[in-house]
Amino acid sequence: MRIQKTLSHFNRSSLAILCALGLYGNHAYSDEFDASLWGGGSVLGVDFARFNQANAVLPGEYRADIWVNNQLKGHETLRFVDNSEGRADLCLTPELQDVLDLKSAAIIKQGSDEDCVFVKDAIPESTFVYKTGELKLDFEIPQALTVQRPRGYISPKRWQSGTTATFLNYDLNYYRYQTESSISDSLYGNVRAGLNIGSLAFRHTGFYNQVNSRSKENSFRYTYSKYQPSETYVQRDFELLRGNVTLGDFYTSTQVGESFGMRGVRIASDDRMLSPSQRGFAPVVRGVANSNANVTIKQNGNIIYQLSVPAGPFVISDLYPSGYNGDLLVEIQESDGSVRTFTVPFSNVAPLIRVGQYRYQIASGRYRHWNNEYVDPITQATLQYGLFNNLTLNGGVIYSKNYRAALFGFGLNTPIGAFSADSTWSHAIFPEEKENKKGYSLHGTYSINFNSTGTNITLAAYRYSSRHFYTLRDTLAINHRDYIYDEFVNVRTQRPKSQYQFSINQTLGDYGDLYLVGQTYNYWGESGTNNEYQIAYANSYKKLNYNITLSQTTNSESSKRDNAIYINLSLPLGEGKHTVSTSHSRNNSGYSYNRVGVSGTMGEQNQWHYGVNVSKNNHQYRGIGANGGYTGRFGSYRMNISQENSHNRQIGLGASGSIVAHKYGVTLGQQVGDSFAIVRAKDASGALIQGNNQRIDYFGNGIIPYTMPYSINYVRIDPKDISGNIEFNATEQQIIPRANAINLVEFSTHKNVMVLFNLTQSNGENVPMAATAQDDKGNFVGYVVQGGMLFAGQLQQEKGRLTVNWGPNHNEQCYFDYQVKLENLDSLEAQTYDAMCLPIKK
Repeated sequence: MRIQKTLSHFNRSSLAILCALGLYGNHAYSDEFDASLWGGGSVLGVDFARFNQANAVLPGEYRADIWVNNQLKGHETLRFVDNSEGRADLCLTPELQDVLDLKSAAIIKQGSDEDCVFVKDAIPESTFVYKTGELKLDFEIPQALTVQRPRGYISPKRWQSGTTATFLNYDLNYYRYQTESSISDSLYGNVRAGLNIGSLAFRHTGFYNQVNSRSKENSFRYTYSKYQPSETYVQRDFELLRGNVTLGDFYTSTQVGESFGMRGVRIASDDRMLSPSQRGFAPVVRGVANSNANVTIKQNGNIIYQLSVPAGPFVISDLYPSGYNGDLLVEIQESDGSVRTFTVPFSNVAPLIRVGQYRYQIASGRYRHWNNEYVDPITQATLQYGLFNNLTLNGGVIYSKNYRAALFGFGLNTPIGAFSADSTWSHAIFPEEKENKKGYSLHGTYSINFNSTGTNITLAAYRYSSRHFYTLRDTLAINHRDYIYDEFVNVRTQRPKSQYQFSINQTLGDYGDLYLVGQTYNYWGESGTNNEYQIAYANSYKKLNYNITLSQTTNSESSKRDNAIYINLSLPLGEGKHTVSTSHSRNNSGYSYNRVGVSGTMGEQNQWHYGVNVSKNNHQYRGIGANGGYTGRFGSYRMNISQENSHNRQIGLGASGSIVAHKYGVTLGQQVGDSFAIVRAKDASGALIQGNNQRIDYFGNGIIPYTMPYSINYVRIDPKDISGNIEFNATEQQIIPRANAINLVEFSTHKNVMVLFNLTQSNGENVPMAATAQDDKGNFVGYVVQGGMLFAGQLQQEKGRLTVNWGPNHNEQCYFDYQVKLENLDSLEAQTYDAMCLPIKK
């Protein structure tokens, strides 16, 4: 499908022709198309009888959404080829076969080696309707012939590794603090770089820190600078592993057990490889229907799933994961109208995964602390498995020369809430002290949501009940204090003993929201306990938003209680882009602080932001500050400045973004994720990339900063802001990236030439409307519109011969020679020429 801007000074009737032709494929009626509407006979060299059938379409390739039994399966290129009757029919291409996902017995193998095997021959039990106007292909295929997949399933054959490219994310910050006696300059830079070659993804992260301080009163000067790498690794995913393999410097990542830096190799599962309906946790719903029934599942009063089932037992295992708590209400409506209901308990808690699913990680190498590498090898393995519908088991081990640990736990979903618990046993060896320490740690959580009252309660208790429990990091800090000296003292004297946390959220409807959070913790070797509590209330009155927070902190060393109150008010101005706010705080020591400010955004895309504030306390402090920034297609830029009393000044500058190098050049943009896309649309500078407010740059390239791995991502171009003579063959494409993939999405464009030929046949008649023109190389040039006017929008040569035809017979064709000027392709002004179209002799 071609999409092009309409010219104000020219009636683009050729578009009307295309639209009219596109209508025919939407109907399966038996009414005949009246070719006399176009002056009789055949037009475009096409026998219009081909449109007197269902799925009428011209031979060629078309992009379309593919639906099977009312479920979207994907977006593919369809190929139509003329059959023996001279009618275009759909070919069963390998790509289409993958999308349909049929059992092998469903496809009748053809004995011939023909280039096109028609769907009607290969899958005779299927029916389909191709709707050209909607770019949609609807299949009806018996369920017995289709492979039953979870909702949202995408075949791994369709995952895309992307293109070769490299990128650099940067976040740079400069800060200057000046007092009466000194000046300090700081520069901090955070970088993330990557290179993709085939299926391999190389990644590196690190940061740079530089400090320069000098005294105004003497010659004292302090300078410090260092680049600190954090991760450097190569990674590749494998379908067989349902995960990825990482080699290099990385951090172990697990919801079970301890995470730490390692130099080595890791194999880990990736839940994103699962279909969306299999990710996260949702219970399996089982029931029995007495007849053909309709099953409806509701959560918090909202319908989240519906399915028609035959009589007998049914299992629903592809519920999408929910971020909300609340039991599931299952309604079974029988064919006689009777309804039965039952409840499936559900609470969303991290350790729970679906029955039969698993998460794992195996990592082996050497412990890494910044650039330092621990000499003895270490192995860590973790596993989570959904044993039952409401029970997930967790396990893990760590093994090294002087340290062993084992963890076992579970997550349990019950009608009275979600529980999780685990215990870890450790054995630490300290050769210098000739000591062996064995200990254990217990950990438990509980959460419940009361829908009727809007109450959510989360309780978590961490208790290190053994004095001799050591983590891997603790053990290494003691045995290798030259590596991790900064933590050595604390490990010996301040290892955690117990910690309790709680969180209660209460929704009060029109009366606001109430929050209560707190924790208490202590350490071995200390007699006291540290306590931190907060209670907050938030509400609004008309446009005024207000928040009141009370806090209390108790220090174990002094046992002193610090109490404080915080009050915040904010009022949006006008349409809400600007807000005035004020805050006040006071503690039980008599200290108070007040602040008033105005902040907001500006611009069509809210790309500009600003803030101005004044503040004071009751200890002679006075301050004023301002900040501002801009977020554009090439990055984000910010600055802030403040003055304290009359002598302390601060200024800060920052910039963040990305630099991406690829086959078409270098493109600047916002920071990108591990998976992102490069959009190529030659000559389409300024075109909007829908969904992220990015645009195609001067060189014809753009960036989509983030894509979802193993999921369908739609890339759409809006050409309304570009030159009117640029034409897209399509404005939407679909990609399914692998993890870490950099996809190159290329949109085919060409510049239309504004050349019109006023054609007259040798008999004085106009050339019929909808006739087509080709150059002497057989390239399509354009259509004839009303009045015998040939719109030669795709003319490629300044002189030559054009052949015009409106039928297969020689008396339905003519030709003419031409000579035009094509030096200014960007001009929207049409060149008009008169031409005599001469008949083609036999």
